[in-house]
Amino acid sequence: MSNLLRTLALLGVAALPAALLGRWLGGWMPGAALALLAAVAACRYCAPVVLRLYRAREVDARDAPHLLAMVRELAQRAELPVPRVYLLDESAPNAFVTGCHARRACLVLTSGILHLLDERELRAVLAHEFAHVLRGDMLPASLAAAAGGVLAAAAQAGLAQVSEETASGWPWAAPLWLLLAPLVALLVHMGGSARKELAADCLGARLCEDPEAMARALRQLRRRADAPGVFALAARYPAGAQMMFDEPLGGRGMLRLFRTHPPRSARLRALRDLARAARGAKAPATASATAALEQTLER
Repeated sequence: MSNLLRTLALLGVAALPAALLGRWLGGWMPGAALALLAAVAACRYCAPVVLRLYRAREVDARDAPHLLAMVRELAQRAELPVPRVYLLDESAPNAFVTGCHARRACLVLTSGILHLLDERELRAVLAHEFAHVLRGDMLPASLAAAAGGVLAAAAQAGLAQVSEETASGWPWAAPLWLLLAPLVALLVHMGGSARKELAADCLGARLCEDPEAMARALRQLRRRADAPGVFALAARYPAGAQMMFDEPLGGRGMLRLFRTHPPRSARLRALRDLARAARGAKAPATASATAALEQTLER
């Protein structure tokens, strides 16, 4: 229900301007038609927009046969269609999933995460992303990332008209971006939340049956998070940060507006509880893991 409301709200953001334009041009019927067209287009093209902004390229079995085999195995376990896999040429380790529904899901991995994590850790990260698909988190997150990314790109394009020299830097120097940043931050928080990440950790850990590996992956990524200059595209298009496995933005300045991930300590604590429960009997483990997650969410 939460994801449905988020999706409807985000579609309303896309449909309302189209409805007002149609109303101005010819009345309520053209307005309704344009609003419906805008909503359908937003669902259909949110993933291509995100992939274009982050410059992701699709990989096939010739490029990464072992990775695709792992993705197929997890898709079969989750009873989901096999997503298309994309690679982002970025040294910062991270991953996210985007798309309008499970049959059009696109799994994006940075080259950095492939080099940093071992097989068990990478499999756990992939399970976390499949959990977002299973939970229905993917569409609202993708809509928010696409809308926020387009606004950021528009602000940067406006800055480029003023000064080519400053346009190559961060968008924060653009007066238009400073005005749009609160709106983008609102879109981000409509698309993602701390509860969604914690719930995806829980479901993903059950899917891969290896919460300890997910905790290790999170610790590995945390060590790299403080390195200077990591994931420049995430700072350039911060609306997509809420989709990613690990928080890619720093905690300073305006970037704090776009943070939706829970503290890593809370995620690690919940995963430790899941791992402790998983070492016990299978039936009690499920109840214990659920209780541990609910306690963490309440905190």
